[in-house]
Amino acid sequence: MTTHSLGAIFDARSVAVVGASRDPNKAAHQILKSLLEEGFTGKVFPVNPRETEILGQRCYSSVLEIPEPVDLIVVGVPAVHVPGVMREAAQRGDVRGAVIISAGFAETGRPEGIALQQEVVAIARQAGIRVIGPNCIGVMNTRNRLTTSFSPGVKLAPGSIGFFTQSGAAGGSLLLLAGEQPVPLGFSKFAHVGNMSDVTNLEVLEYYETDPTVKVIVGYMEGVRDGRRLMALADRITRKKPILLLKVGRTAVGAQATLSHTGALAGSDDVYDAAFAQCGILRVNTMEELVDAAKALTLCPLPRGNRIAILTEAGGPGIIAMDEVGSDPAVTLAPMTPETQEALTRILPPMASVCKPNGYVDLTAAAMAREHGEALRLALADPNVDAAILISLPPTFLPAEQVAEAVAAAAAGHRKPVVACFMTGECMAPARRYLEERGIPTFETPDRAARALINLIKAAARLQTAPEPAEEVAAAGEQRVAVAAPAGDRPGPAPAPPGPEAEEPAPVHPAIAAAATAGRHLLEPEAIGLLADYGVPTLPARWVRTPEEALAAADELGYPVVLKVVSPQILHKSDVGGVKLNLRDRDAVARAYHDLMARVRSAAPAAEIAGVLVTPFVTGGTETIVGLVRDPQFGPVVMFGLGGIYAEVFRDVRFRVAPFSREEALRMIGETRVSALLRGFRGSPPLDVEALADLLVAVGEIGLRNPPIAEMDLNPVRVLERGLAVLDARVVLRPARDTRHLDGGH
Repeated sequence: MTTHSLGAIFDARSVAVVGASRDPNKAAHQILKSLLEEGFTGKVFPVNPRETEILGQRCYSSVLEIPEPVDLIVVGVPAVHVPGVMREAAQRGDVRGAVIISAGFAETGRPEGIALQQEVVAIARQAGIRVIGPNCIGVMNTRNRLTTSFSPGVKLAPGSIGFFTQSGAAGGSLLLLAGEQPVPLGFSKFAHVGNMSDVTNLEVLEYYETDPTVKVIVGYMEGVRDGRRLMALADRITRKKPILLLKVGRTAVGAQATLSHTGALAGSDDVYDAAFAQCGILRVNTMEELVDAAKALTLCPLPRGNRIAILTEAGGPGIIAMDEVGSDPAVTLAPMTPETQEALTRILPPMASVCKPNGYVDLTAAAMAREHGEALRLALADPNVDAAILISLPPTFLPAEQVAEAVAAAAAGHRKPVVACFMTGECMAPARRYLEERGIPTFETPDRAARALINLIKAAARLQTAPEPAEEVAAAGEQRVAVAAPAGDRPGPAPAPPGPEAEEPAPVHPAIAAAATAGRHLLEPEAIGLLADYGVPTLPARWVRTPEEALAAADELGYPVVLKVVSPQILHKSDVGGVKLNLRDRDAVARAYHDLMARVRSAAPAAEIAGVLVTPFVTGGTETIVGLVRDPQFGPVVMFGLGGIYAEVFRDVRFRVAPFSREEALRMIGETRVSALLRGFRGSPPLDVEALADLLVAVGEIGLRNPPIAEMDLNPVRVLERGLAVLDARVVLRPARDTRHLDGGH
């Protein structure tokens, strides 16, 4: 089926269970028992030097004693004995895979456990053996009935889902949830890779991409070592197969991400959200939502659009579903045609409420099975309806099975997805089972039904989207950017860079190299020069060191002007009285210069004052913030949102992992509330959003090309009717010891 190296594990024709025991309380006993009871299609060889027979199977004293070929070993002996088992497997020469369920390795954090794991991997790599684990429940394949799991109650129900998980318990629970659906939700493959000493989650993703039996990929994730590789893989895979992820855990972006507004606003969870959205991963919030979305994707045809009709026989549940639909901008209520509305009014009871609002139909409890089916048929026949939710809690005088039969018959005539909520309870079980056997997923609550359909629509939209010309976004590593080196006369930001064929790394910007050597952050004049060299329009500025130079600069630039202190120790100038605004004449400049110096020396007596920056005072437009932060997993991440002094209060911000295209930058801007101001509000003219998008792309490029940058803060950036003005620029560098690459695999 596939030539991927993991095929040697999942498609094994023979399995040796090392550490097999007669004791039912031992994991290896349960694995052996499961292989036999589930009907593994290959041969099974128990290995235990103290036994001759287990569960009716001949037992061998060592892996070397087995006289027939062995593809896969499952190792369940104490950690200290695992290297010996691996040496025997290597000596055989035919073993191609090992699932090590034993614990006591690197997960303990102890040096001896780490050393044991390294020894095991070294033996395996020398012998060409792929290792899953240690400290895992391993793999399952419903096609050949292979299982190395000891999770209780899990059955190998065939299906088209590929599961991967960073938690054996969570993974087993997902399979139990899937198996407890009215019609058990089956799967094709399952993998828990434990410590990922060799095989990683990302390799499992690659394997599932090539496996024709996997149609939907479902995962539980606690973190990723190489975020950029994940994005590159997912960007490719999600155009062919949906990836649903439950990502848990919230951690700080990094220790140094505390010196700017950007650092304060960014959290790793924000970055994961942005990264997943960019590469097409559909993120869910609960285990139930994960299984619900997988069920909808498995059973339903793909919708062609995002317009949802809601049909309900109970007002309250219908409103709950309508609230869920209204909460997500990816979908909308379906605008049914007047003809459909008239037909619905004719066939429904007089007290029914049709399309108030449009797309929502309250059938009322007076609707019988025929009305349920006919209303659904009319809705699905409407060209403005792409999908439907049917909600029912049939009263005792109306058997739920009759409603289910009418609904299934109506849905069968259309290639449009229908999800049903028959509420909960044993009395609804036969009706729900009937519907799911006919390809209509059912859910216990209306919000879950609506959310499953929304996730189906999002996944379908991704599957139908062609890649943008420069969309190898996340594949590009830091500095590997096929664009010209920084130059002040460059006309504007370069397009999002390509990936594999990129040029060799270019040197970092000279100002950054000098500041890094000196062990300090960039001074604002240097930050302005950095921006200018990457094609960002900047205000004219003069770096002065005396009152006389300040007056001459103000005369040259024209009034009014701004004075700002320049100091390597002062990042937040306003906090120490280091900014003077709207200085309208020479007298104001002279007074402001002396007052600024006095205030700064009083507030920060230890700070080195390198001078004062003189710039024009700009008004008009809207204040925004543009920033960059370097995430440990994903590398340079660009932020945009509402700027000025309220940036951290309102947190109206969005993130994108660099590099990204101009079109992606425009989408990023459109996701914020400040975008309404940029488009023009209550008669105010629209502002230059195109220039803002160019700035976002350029900031991402700067971050990619200059690994020493930890954070960049452009706040405020005043967006004008034509162009924009960066009014303050702050660039924070990583400590010299931390300028290594943290991402991209380079």
